Amino acid sequence: MILFNYMTSTQNTSAYDARFSSILGGEEYDELLLALDWYNEFEAKTGDALKKYLETHLQDAIEIKVLEAGPGTGITTLELIKADPRVKVVAVDNEPKMLNVVKERFATIEELKNRVEFVLSDILAFLESCPDESFDVFSSVYTLHNFTPDFRNKVIELISKKLKKGGLFINGDKYAQDDETAHNKDLDAEINSYDKFEDVADEVSKTEGLERAHHFHQVRSGWIDHMWEDDKVKITVSEQNEMFERLGFKDVEWGKRYDLVVTVSAIKI
Repeated sequence: MILFNYMTSTQNTSAYDARFSSILGGEEYDELLLALDWYNEFEAKTGDALKKYLETHLQDAIEIKVLEAGPGTGITTLELIKADPRVKVVAVDNEPKMLNVVKERFATIEELKNRVEFVLSDILAFLESCPDESFDVFSSVYTLHNFTPDFRNKVIELISKKLKKGGLFINGDKYAQDDETAHNKDLDAEINSYDKFEDVADEVSKTEGLERAHHFHQVRSGWIDHMWEDDKVKITVSEQNEMFERLGFKDVEWGKRYDLVVTVSAIKI
């Protein structure tokens, strides 16, 4: 069966800003595909990084335990599961609306039974509850950038403790280029991508009515507001590299950049 566990937390949920409990949450999250042409390709990079790692690591392991922070609607979870039949994922999210969508989606996929466990919890509280060196892999996509810098640092520090030696860290996320001009160019490009929601709204107004069109206008505004909020707490490439060095990671690899986002992997020493 697919498991769903629930934890309570005293952590301040403002670190997530509850931004995915309304217009940007649930199935609506997948509507990013309408605006970002590279979205599916980017999501697949997480699975690619895991496959590459497993070519030279954990060949004799019977089970590969992956901790995923913020599974969203399950797109990345599927990439992780497909990477290797030994992979089992514990996916943690604090947003019930998102987890409800995942529950419905994964309940229909027979081959995922007994391979994924979803936990409703604050990620910091969950990490604090785990024994040290209890996961082979940590993975996240579009999650860590949402946190305040202090909360994010605490989470990443705990991840380094909960990963086994030789374990893999993968994060596909918004990482600002250190050059401010280059970063602003990336920011503008992604914001401009959301104009495609206006085109979608125009089309659906003809076939589905004004209410549905209004939805896409709201989605566009929601993502643009989200972008500006993200920029206030952004993390740069150099900051992440410094963190890797401080926490004891090696073999850092930065992948292909898609406007603001890029996938980075590193191995715990």
